[in-house]
Amino acid sequence: MTKGFYKERLAELTIPEMFDYSAQQYGSSVAMRYFTQGRFPDITYAELKQKIDHFARGLGKLGFSPGDKAALLSENRPAWGTAYLAVLKSGGVSVPLDPQLKGPELSHIIRESGARFAIVSAKFAFDLEELVADIAGFDTLIYMDGLAATSAPELEEGTEPHFQRVSYHEVTSSGAQEDFDFPKVNPEELETLIYTSGTTGQSKGVMLTHKNIMSDIAALQQAIEFQPTDNFLSVLPLHHTFECTCGFLTPLSGGAMITYARSLKSRELLEDIKRNNVTILLGVPLLFEKMLTGLLKAVEKKPASARALFKTGLVGVRMVKKLTGYDAGAQVFKGLREKAGLSSLRFLISGGAPLPPEVAEGFTTLGIGFLQGYGLTETSPVLTLNPEDKPKAASIGKALPGVEIKIMNPDEKGIGELVVRGAMVMKGYYNNPKATAEVLRDGYFHTGDSGWVDEEGYYYVAGRIKDVIVTAAGKNVYPEEVEFALAKSPYILETLVLRRAAEEATPKRVRREEVWAIVVPDYEYFDQIAQERGIAFDEAKIEATIKEEVSKRCAEIADYKRVKYFTIREEEFEKTSTRKIKRYLFRHPPVAVTDVGKTGKH
Repeated sequence: MTKGFYKERLAELTIPEMFDYSAQQYGSSVAMRYFTQGRFPDITYAELKQKIDHFARGLGKLGFSPGDKAALLSENRPAWGTAYLAVLKSGGVSVPLDPQLKGPELSHIIRESGARFAIVSAKFAFDLEELVADIAGFDTLIYMDGLAATSAPELEEGTEPHFQRVSYHEVTSSGAQEDFDFPKVNPEELETLIYTSGTTGQSKGVMLTHKNIMSDIAALQQAIEFQPTDNFLSVLPLHHTFECTCGFLTPLSGGAMITYARSLKSRELLEDIKRNNVTILLGVPLLFEKMLTGLLKAVEKKPASARALFKTGLVGVRMVKKLTGYDAGAQVFKGLREKAGLSSLRFLISGGAPLPPEVAEGFTTLGIGFLQGYGLTETSPVLTLNPEDKPKAASIGKALPGVEIKIMNPDEKGIGELVVRGAMVMKGYYNNPKATAEVLRDGYFHTGDSGWVDEEGYYYVAGRIKDVIVTAAGKNVYPEEVEFALAKSPYILETLVLRRAAEEATPKRVRREEVWAIVVPDYEYFDQIAQERGIAFDEAKIEATIKEEVSKRCAEIADYKRVKYFTIREEEFEKTSTRKIKRYLFRHPPVAVTDVGKTGKH
């Protein structure tokens, strides 16, 4: 199969077929790199294929059959990928688990999915042992780091666990002695069950087939010029579709390398990028916001002359961009990128949550390519992506090849629900026909997001339909837009904009909704200002400052969108593993709120 023909046929392949071709084509190239014992050892495509084949045959010897489900619970590492691909090669279904979930949530997923097998790292082994001990029908627990790394749950004397316990090494060694053929897998067969992270509090099992995933990979390969020489830094959790499809399977489909980051600590992240010549980094907005803030803070610590030169460069790059469309940042800020360890980066890709436009603009001004996309777990996940040659910072980009997007019931501004169809749309929710029927109707998948499209075919997301705030005048306020405005304040670390019910002082007591914000102050910034200016910030002064900042930032948006009340929260919001705030935990406003337009609380 030639490379050109392979790319044309990519969407027709199963994931095992895709990887086998890559292993044949790029056998001696590095597939994965993982930090251990002070170094980053390499695993080539040929070595990875051998590990996968041995593990898959070992699973077969343990009784794993086509159609069986295997749960995976681990931090990001090569063993996760090996196990994932081995399960698929055995004709099975992967059930990736979120390490942040609590015991009852994990137990629910394993029970509902019917997973008979689970593969777990030492970090989570003991807790998982206790859970599966109570699950009837559970068959085998496989330990990535060996049985010695954990201990069996306490059992009554004379009893044995109802499931078999075996090490990862034993499975691989056993499989190495076998040479039977692997089952034929149909592209329409179920490939994975991914349980949504639950920002709404309701987790559902999304059924994705080989065809779903591979059609999305094929579309991404057409939209972006990925190279076999690319090196992807893996930082997002692998159980999430964005990382699994885009940061794991897509690189492997084109012979690229995956380097697993040591941590999300800024210093180690930058060191990993520099040390491994990383070219592509996938992340969520919060990660990129922190990276950009770190770069700008480093500049602020420079001498006055250096700061002035930097600001002059910013003005010049933006002016050239505005007048000619040319991005001069690559040349102007080459030295800055080299000192920061970012000179190898080709581009950053953001997904998983709305991105403040100024973040994308900040990186592109500094000469680092930045692409924002859009998608959902139910769509494998990517639906849109900004073109490399002409990205728009505020846009989620254009529809990928093979994706049809329709604006349903648009209002006078052209804003309506984004509904989509294409080969990457899920089969449905596992054992949940009611929920499936709610989103798969009229031939389209209903995303639940509202948005619009411009004259050049670029799409924009306004926000989640269920979160829209409807004012007494019938105006729609999208929380994300207000949150972006408030996030510009250096005094505000995080904010969540919600609806607050109120009553008009009229004889009919007309019901209405008002804009209410929960604000987490950036106490580190308050401390910095206190030291620089010799100011003591007590609770009252912090509240007064936040009130002033809310008024200032809201002056940049329409009157009806402005925050009417706010509440200060001391701690950061609870988030999913992909750093999205769990909105459902904060829907009920407290009794005491601060009125932005008045003095004091009520």
